[in-house]
Amino acid sequence: MISLPSAEEALPLALQFKLLQSEKTPTALQTSLQSKSIQSILAHALSSVPYYQQHPKIRSMNGNIEWNKFPILTRKELQANEELLISKNPPKNHGKHFDFRSSGSTGRPVHTWTTEYAQFFWRAFTMRDHLWAKRDLTASLAAIKFLADGKALYPGQTSNNWGLSTAILGYSAPAMLLNSSEPVERQYQWLVEHQPKYLVTYPSTLQELAKIQIREQKLNSLHNISTLGETLPPFVRTLVMEAFNCKIHDIYSSQEIGYIALQCPLYDHYHIQLENCMVEILDDNNQPCTPGQVGRVIVTSLQNYLMPLIRYEIGDYAIPGKKCDCGINLPVLERIIGRSRNLVSYPNGDKSWPAYNPMALMNLFPLARFQIEQLSVEELRLNIEAPDTPTSEQCLQAEEIIQKAIGYPFKVTVHLVNNVPRAPSGKFEEFVSRI
Repeated sequence: MISLPSAEEALPLALQFKLLQSEKTPTALQTSLQSKSIQSILAHALSSVPYYQQHPKIRSMNGNIEWNKFPILTRKELQANEELLISKNPPKNHGKHFDFRSSGSTGRPVHTWTTEYAQFFWRAFTMRDHLWAKRDLTASLAAIKFLADGKALYPGQTSNNWGLSTAILGYSAPAMLLNSSEPVERQYQWLVEHQPKYLVTYPSTLQELAKIQIREQKLNSLHNISTLGETLPPFVRTLVMEAFNCKIHDIYSSQEIGYIALQCPLYDHYHIQLENCMVEILDDNNQPCTPGQVGRVIVTSLQNYLMPLIRYEIGDYAIPGKKCDCGINLPVLERIIGRSRNLVSYPNGDKSWPAYNPMALMNLFPLARFQIEQLSVEELRLNIEAPDTPTSEQCLQAEEIIQKAIGYPFKVTVHLVNNVPRAPSGKFEEFVSRI
């Protein structure tokens, strides 16, 4: 049986209904509506945010703002101007203020502020992700994430709901949380003990869990897995299907912006959450990329009037896609590439995503974890965390695998390490450029 929604339930239900309408709206109308949102937050930023009021390039426009000439805000500029980017007159009806500190993959902290109003949208997009993935909101969900200060170490934490996005609508379901700093074998055993229907974790953690599952075959309850926080390599999707016989639904978000894109309900590409942000994919000349072309991700927040980030270069690379036939009209990202330091550089100056054939390396080193570092435009180093020292034959094979996959005869050295390092945030990168 159903009943009329409570006052607490009515607003999130109404917003969810509006999101359902929005994703089906014709593209031309979506563009028009988003343009109005951009004009609104831009006018607010120019009238109340010191950083934009004082910026020499903006001042030189004398009020005649040309979007493609509006200065791009870099991560370093955000870090250096945190206080100047806060509005002096945020809307009073946007509620309480909250701050976030995100170390990111480099360990350089970013401190941002947001509002209760913007957080309300965050929860709405969380619910949209659940709906797109067709999750049973009464089933069990396990999360393995990095938490500072030793929180949620084994045996972890438990709850009777998945968080505010579902609890506010009256859904109750078992939820478990474990710190990803626990050894992966213990993470796997924890999952075996709980046998959850759904799992949320990082791609690198999931990769290691999948390797164990292929060997042990003790975790057979999973129906759907969400990944977040790191770039999701395509081979991990293949590995997870082999190990758990279920799909991954990836999430592209950041602490500064919130939800940027969610995976399509039918395909592996992503739909931009244009109700939350405007996304531009630009080349090195700041021109829009065409579908299939790698470019820099530039994001404008649309719901955060306390600290509006206008044309913020988040530091990622992505590939825009063509219109999707799934019935959702939101713009498409074909693939999220990752940071600039995750791109391989060639002697001629070109850069590309390092397609180094990780599946072949996993077959060559079945019990190992590995990371590739680019030391120069001619040299790569393969760091191996393994129980045994690689043989000279394995080293030669690894070099051949990487050279063939990347398409260039880099010199490849194999280096045995005690631990393949993670970033201070707990994130892991399989390819890192040091040049």
